[in-house]
Amino acid sequence: MGLWAGCSSAPSTVSHRDQEPKNLFRQLAHREVSSDRLYQAVVDQADVVGYSRQLELQSDLASPLLPTDFERIKRSFAGSLKVMLFDLAPADFWEQHLAEHYAGILSIEEVQRLIDEYEQEVMNAWSQVQVLRQSFVTDRFPNLLPVVRARSQTFEISHEAMIPTLLPGDHVIVNRAAYHAAAPQRGDVVLYRYPDEEGKRLLHRVIGLPGDLIEIRTQALSVNGEPMTESYVQHTDQLLGPGHVRDHVGPLIVPPDAYYVLGDNREESLDSRFLGPISRTQILGQVVFLYWSVDDNLRSPRWHRLNQPVH
Repeated sequence: MGLWAGCSSAPSTVSHRDQEPKNLFRQLAHREVSSDRLYQAVVDQADVVGYSRQLELQSDLASPLLPTDFERIKRSFAGSLKVMLFDLAPADFWEQHLAEHYAGILSIEEVQRLIDEYEQEVMNAWSQVQVLRQSFVTDRFPNLLPVVRARSQTFEISHEAMIPTLLPGDHVIVNRAAYHAAAPQRGDVVLYRYPDEEGKRLLHRVIGLPGDLIEIRTQALSVNGEPMTESYVQHTDQLLGPGHVRDHVGPLIVPPDAYYVLGDNREESLDSRFLGPISRTQILGQVVFLYWSVDDNLRSPRWHRLNQPVH
């Protein structure tokens, strides 16, 4: 993030004594974040009813949501907030800003007392640590939210290529920062932009990494000469004869900085068998969480699919 980088090129020395007060503020902040109390304070302030009404309107449901449905939506909404705002945040992001918040309000003696008495403090609804947490969520959280929110995006599944893992009508969270400092891994479900005139976005599973030897024979996949066990794959059509790229590919080597992707619904997917390997520069992020799902035919929520990671 560069938020804590020094501005001077000259070497500087920080004594343990100077660092100790900062460590105390960070220690208290770490307790708040690691215990999920900061996250829960964010959830408690969220407008779940408004969010539910928005989903209802956007999804064109056949029947209005019932009051009892709000609790199921709340659980999924809370799960999506955890993923987008905390799990996908830069390392120590909330600890750093919460510690800075403390440092502008508390003395060293006060922060030490709150650390020593933390378990008792959190049990009291009007304790100082509770008040500090609420003031952070109210006053500072909104300004920091765009920084973290920019690391993810939502995406609605509109095709059948990833059945049974993802169904048309599923709404997922994409981690846009997943590959900023790491490479895609075999098995990741990725969103990418195909480089055509429309720039349409596609979603498939990474099967081959740069340098891998890929081969498909009679619908059976092997990577580097080893047969792949693909528990997520669905086959829906009869085997086609030799020479048809749908069921017979390669052997071929995945180019450098490229990935071979396939749909889980193998016979209903337009993927690397037809489009070729995709460049890493085309990958927009990793699909990580399913937060909402609507049956296209019944126009009703698929409640059993909400609030779960995507594997």
